[in-house]
Amino acid sequence: MDHAGYFARDYRSARALFRAACEAAGLPVDTYENPAPGPDGAPVYADVTSIGPRSAANVVLATAGTHGVEGFCGSGAMVGWLHTGEARHLPDGVRVVFVHAINPHGFAWLRRVNEDNVDLNRNFIRHDRDRWPANAEYARLHPALVPERWDDETRAACVAACRDYIARHGQFALQSAISRGQYDHADGLFYGGRAPTWSNRTFRAVLERDVAGARRVAYLDFHTGLGPYGTAELISSGVPGTPLGDRLARWFGHGLTAPSLGNSSSPALSGVIRSALDAALPGTEITGVTVEFGTYSVEQMLEAVRADNWLHRHGDLASPLGREIKAFIRQSFYPDEDDWKELVFVRARQVLLRAVRGVAETAS
Repeated sequence: MDHAGYFARDYRSARALFRAACEAAGLPVDTYENPAPGPDGAPVYADVTSIGPRSAANVVLATAGTHGVEGFCGSGAMVGWLHTGEARHLPDGVRVVFVHAINPHGFAWLRRVNEDNVDLNRNFIRHDRDRWPANAEYARLHPALVPERWDDETRAACVAACRDYIARHGQFALQSAISRGQYDHADGLFYGGRAPTWSNRTFRAVLERDVAGARRVAYLDFHTGLGPYGTAELISSGVPGTPLGDRLARWFGHGLTAPSLGNSSSPALSGVIRSALDAALPGTEITGVTVEFGTYSVEQMLEAVRADNWLHRHGDLASPLGREIKAFIRQSFYPDEDDWKELVFVRARQVLLRAVRGVAETAS
């Protein structure tokens, strides 16, 4: 199978490729059924495989599909890694855990959000409180971002509102206001939810079953949409001069950014999935990065997310416009081109190998 063959055309074929790769490698798969079905009416699942001895103290954990439609990237990376035979050559004391389609509903429906319109990567906040993080800037933009009609007039109104905001605050400030997470508009964009979602609870169950007790964990969360086409940005909270920052530099070498340093394509976000590891794995040394593969412009990403939000609130998925919007969001977060897939495969394999060597090196 060539590199492009590791990447699927839809959620069902991605799942089949992943499970077939696990079977060929002699690996068991644990399955978690989502309560909401896919667009074909059949159930959708998160699948988990563990490679290496369960007694291993050092774990590389990787997730695909945190943002549903972005799951093609992480799925292809996992399938490709399994086909290369790397699973047969893990260092002593190291285990790899792959979580395929942690947001299977979004993957199947070609949405970034889950069955509740919740952005899973904003859902990992503390929900045992009376107040949620405020985002007044998003609230001001919400009416323009989430119109009741999808036509030239409403799209132009959104462009005008965004240009006005940029003129007053700057391009990156607009991106931050819209995407960092909001908890007051359940019908809106980048909504973090007010309770742990099924995917949130499932991920925590995976941590308890497959990762708890590890002394060291390298965590890779695969995403797409930000940055240059096919380029991997490794986004983390680690900064030079700190144990985490120095570890990241030693393991991965290049491509590292941190929102706190102002050199990342992503603003600081609230409620990210990475934070679940801190709560679930007290005392564990955690080295986490978001592996973000670029596709197209931020403006295109936002347009695709807005269109999809409107479609599921007001539109008809079976209409020509509905099909056009679905093709648009798929292409925006998954360039179905062989050159993009090759770039993803090569860099993802490198990142996985470096993570494996990193936890092994730390263990020595």
